[in-house]
Amino acid sequence: MVDTDDLDDDGAVVVSGPLGPPRLLRPGDRLTFGRGPDVDLPLGPDDRWMSKRAGEISVDGDGVRVVNLSRKHALVIQSGEYEPGDTVPPLREPVTLRPRLPEDPAEACVLTAGSALVGSALMLRELRAVHVRLPGPGPAAGPVLPGGSGSRSSTVAGITMNPETREFMVALQLCAPWLRNTARVDRLPTEPEIGPLALESVGETYLARRARNDPELRDRLQKKVRDHLKALRKKLVARALLPKEGTLGNTAIASTILLYDILGHRHLALFENAYWKQVQANQWAQCLE
Repeated sequence: MVDTDDLDDDGAVVVSGPLGPPRLLRPGDRLTFGRGPDVDLPLGPDDRWMSKRAGEISVDGDGVRVVNLSRKHALVIQSGEYEPGDTVPPLREPVTLRPRLPEDPAEACVLTAGSALVGSALMLRELRAVHVRLPGPGPAAGPVLPGGSGSRSSTVAGITMNPETREFMVALQLCAPWLRNTARVDRLPTEPEIGPLALESVGETYLARRARNDPELRDRLQKKVRDHLKALRKKLVARALLPKEGTLGNTAIASTILLYDILGHRHLALFENAYWKQVQANQWAQCLE
């Protein structure tokens, strides 16, 4: 890693943070960023939506690799043609690197050209993101999972589930009994049971109690769960993981999700993750308003 004022140096990747001077990175260089005191690129101690060690930026033969080091917060990478402090175009689709789960490899994004803004969604909105500029023109970015972890990812089945969605929670609640007991002798929850279980697991006990006692709210919640299960079934059928013909119950969905490691025992740790629980609580509360 090199600190310099010569930002026109050919072949160098320029990394600019909200604090301090820009940095030049060349092949083999790397830096960490976050709000802690021991990072190479500080983001400021008051940004509570970022971890003390939020991420890492490194340069290798494939391009610039951005890795989410946090176990609590998502990291957003918005690729495009930007200058430091630019506003993000609202229609451009970002890459979101999810918090690292125990036993899982850290999610990463490889940039091969152009520039990108990196940080939390709030940092991007407030124009305080880390700016990464590559020597080549044009945007290019894609999410990847580093190899060598020894554990399979949901990408094995061609399905990646976002833990911050209600669909993910529905799948996790459906599979939770078999994730906790690999003998698979425990009964799976029914559609009417999944919604209240989801609410209880994120601390929304009042809403869970209402959903069990209020017929209108119960029906609304069950419809949301049913819609998510239908969407899951369609995804599995589309990827030939389930047959198109015949009656496909929720037991078949759960069996397939576990067989292809779309969800695994590692995901049970999310029930102890305060950030994830808050995100899910907001998702479920909003859908019942």
